[in-house]
Amino acid sequence: MKLKAKVTIRQYLKLLFSLAYSKPVMIFLICFALLLVLWITLFHLDILNLPEPVVYQYITLLLIAVIQPTVILTTIIRNYYSSNHLRETLDIDLSDDKIKIKGESFYMEILWTKIYKLAEKKNWFLIYQNNLSAILIPKKDLSTHQIKQIQEILGSVKTIK
Repeated sequence: MKLKAKVTIRQYLKLLFSLAYSKPVMIFLICFALLLVLWITLFHLDILNLPEPVVYQYITLLLIAVIQPTVILTTIIRNYYSSNHLRETLDIDLSDDKIKIKGESFYMEILWTKIYKLAEKKNWFLIYQNNLSAILIPKKDLSTHQIKQIQEILGSVKTIK
């Protein structure tokens, strides 16, 4: 099966933010930040008899709510613009035994047996080469028939993990 894929910076940002903030640690941090906001708000509204938040609570909230997303955002943007592979239009050929990818500056063939893992998200197919690097196939430009074909191919693949 042959297809073309192009990932925009906006798509890449949405994907990586959703992947980052779906991790249990990140969910825990967000819940913790919400509790801090609740504590600070209830104290300042004098609704409950809560202890006064000290500077550490404000610093923690700033780190979780502002600094962390900013660092993630700048890392994603830097990664996208430093990688030719991400910005190129890819010609992808999925067969029963391997995946072939041709970009404007590279050509790559990977046997399915060497793939680390496969994941299907709502708007994406992710074909991981290792635990940090994945081939991204956006569903946005695919027909329903193409999505079904890819699901069949990926369903028959045996991965390393």
